[in-house]
Amino acid sequence: MKIEQQEQILGCMSDVLNQNGFRAEVMRQEGAPTLLRCEAMRQGKVAKDVVIECCFIPMQLPAEDMGLLQFFVTLFQGAPDTHETQLRKACVYCNDFCALGAFGFFEQAGQIYLKHNTLVDGSLELEKIIPFIADNISVLLAAVTRFIDGLAQIAYAGMTLDAVIDQELFPKLG
Repeated sequence: MKIEQQEQILGCMSDVLNQNGFRAEVMRQEGAPTLLRCEAMRQGKVAKDVVIECCFIPMQLPAEDMGLLQFFVTLFQGAPDTHETQLRKACVYCNDFCALGAFGFFEQAGQIYLKHNTLVDGSLELEKIIPFIADNISVLLAAVTRFIDGLAQIAYAGMTLDAVIDQELFPKLG
């Protein structure tokens, strides 16, 4: 997929997100992929602003009109290392319920994130690509909304995964 088409797609997504109550901007820096950065305001009962970043990964794909779009959603940063073990368990647990993406924990920053990659077919019309990407963002935000309060309890209150499940902040398996 050509860089111009990638930038057009990200620009349209920025417009769509801004029209729907998000703060979104396209960020360009020479030598780096164009980035769409979006803030989803006040997620969950913790009312935490969540940052969504997405960009096309520069790589060779089987078809030249295809693009690999990566979404990286940052839920929290600065979680204490003492809660690392429970946060890792919680991320693995939450992944069993995610329709898209996977939660993870980056211990150096105490960062809880949700990451997803998807192929975008650039041969389609823009009117079909934009709703597809918007749907991906909606599903990722649904996962954030579903798990952010439980993850906050583990990250900052030091609750265990079992306690969060018992308090029904996470769904129960089986």
